Amino acid sequence: MGRTVGIDLGTTNSEVAIVENGQARVLPGEEGDLILPSCVGFSDTGKLLVGRDALRQYAAAPDRTVRSIKRWMGTDHKTTLRIDSASDETREYLPHEISAMILRALKQRAETALGEEVTQAVITVPAYFTDAQRQATKTAGEIAGLEVLQIINEPTAAALTYDLRSDETEQVLVYDLGGGTFDVSVVEITGEVTEVLASHGNNQLGGDDFDRRLQLHLAERFRQAHGIDVPEDAVTQARLLRAAEQVKITLSTHGFAPVREAFLGSKGNTALHLEAEISRSDFEELLRPLLEETLEAIDRALADAELDPEDLDRIILVGGSTRIPLVQQMVEEHLDQAPVDGVQPDLCVALGAALQAGVLAGEEVESILVDVIPHSLGISAAVSTPMGIMPGFFSVIIPRNSVVPVSRSEIYSTMSDRQTAVEIEIFQGENEIAEENVPLGSYKVEGLPPGAAGSIQIEVHFDFDINGILTVTTTEKGKGQQGTLVVNHGGIERLSSHELKQARADLDALFQDGLFQPDETLLSSAASDVEDDSIDVETSETIPIAPELVALLTRARQALDTLEGEQVEELQDLLDDIAEAIADSETELIANLQEELADFLYYATTQDS
Repeated sequence: MGRTVGIDLGTTNSEVAIVENGQARVLPGEEGDLILPSCVGFSDTGKLLVGRDALRQYAAAPDRTVRSIKRWMGTDHKTTLRIDSASDETREYLPHEISAMILRALKQRAETALGEEVTQAVITVPAYFTDAQRQATKTAGEIAGLEVLQIINEPTAAALTYDLRSDETEQVLVYDLGGGTFDVSVVEITGEVTEVLASHGNNQLGGDDFDRRLQLHLAERFRQAHGIDVPEDAVTQARLLRAAEQVKITLSTHGFAPVREAFLGSKGNTALHLEAEISRSDFEELLRPLLEETLEAIDRALADAELDPEDLDRIILVGGSTRIPLVQQMVEEHLDQAPVDGVQPDLCVALGAALQAGVLAGEEVESILVDVIPHSLGISAAVSTPMGIMPGFFSVIIPRNSVVPVSRSEIYSTMSDRQTAVEIEIFQGENEIAEENVPLGSYKVEGLPPGAAGSIQIEVHFDFDINGILTVTTTEKGKGQQGTLVVNHGGIERLSSHELKQARADLDALFQDGLFQPDETLLSSAASDVEDDSIDVETSETIPIAPELVALLTRARQALDTLEGEQVEELQDLLDDIAEAIADSETELIANLQEELADFLYYATTQDS
């Protein structure tokens, strides 16, 4: 039997962790990095890239790269990726297929670190994920070759990470602001038992939205400086987004962030650059309205838990976006209490998933998890009003914040005489009008015995398991006529054994030697030296460099023969910097210069054409 791990499958970054001797730890890659960027792409030569290498090429090759796929989970949205730079061949992937690639890379990372096979996993999702999004996550894990033991909520996993056990019961608020989603959970911890009292959130709010607002702000600064808009092509917009991300990161620790994005546009034969300085106050003005929404979610979760801010014993911040000073400030001011720290916000979810994985695998871990359902579940039904029978009302069968797993039933009656069939329409949400909520599925129960209106009774039974999967069963009380539906939504159906086997085989083919380039092998193969006005690619005894950079250097040598004036000087200076970085074995600087060289060659090629 293989090992069991905990996985935080994040919008921006993902991690894998293990429990050993009762303690959880995040497993590193070969270079010691604990975080794997949730980014997938294909290289110039058609190799699958997962992680940092894919992220590095995003700005130069957005048509061969995909990121933030988590926001599309549970839908039939298809991402089209170009396979290599030399052909027009493309492939389409569903969100759970992209996520399976990330999970497979994490599985390989864990197996390399542990020296043994990994077969089972607990995977985390936002507390406010729908059943469709949870099912898509489980499917992704299965395609990646993992038996998914449980899907648990991210805030709950984070609460497990903090050793908050005491003799008295404590009320804890977990504020989870990640790259693409936001959740807040109110948790009660008594000894070894962690019980979620209430959750609320937004699956479309996170660091990605902060980046987009900054991207628009930078575009406006460019327009003000040069009198023209930033070009709308995908590469230029990707570069601008990358610059916005870097500004956000810098402003988390500094009051000002310089921006210099070269060759962002042109006016005639003149190259136009973006050069600006963004202050932290500028950034805070952009994202304050979004953070106000998170405070409203805090209030709703507290109301559902029947608690006031002063009832909270601790506040925990989770997710990389909580590193932003304004987030910490607004939460502290709103709740009149400073958040606790002690565990990195990027890693605590993975650590909590590992603790739960350890419990399920029989490890000696002192934690018991009690989670809740994030949305009310029910059906569309008719109700009696002073104006008569009114259809289309939302009849709740399982209220939100019920402890899971949970099974509940309600009895309904036919509406008309001699009615022989009923349609069961399932929804999730909080609106009294059924159609204003999220539809999850529907089916018919037919062959009912004829009778007067109201005389035929039908029991509707909802079963919601620990993975957030809903099974609906209806039974006619007299004849025993039954119908059952395992709810799926958004076109994501559970894979048959044959489909799962085929999906795994397709993924295996991508991860075969020569087709998959691990995230840890950025520098691998050849190196280069600069001599006078040309650049030669040859073997180096100091540090190997990636094939993608070798290809860029070859293009740069050819470009020196065709460019003129200032562009030749700028390119030569850039090549000199690269040669010096290689000689000094500065891997991070090499990666940054590689991006700059790709941007330069893209601009030069575009202008010439």
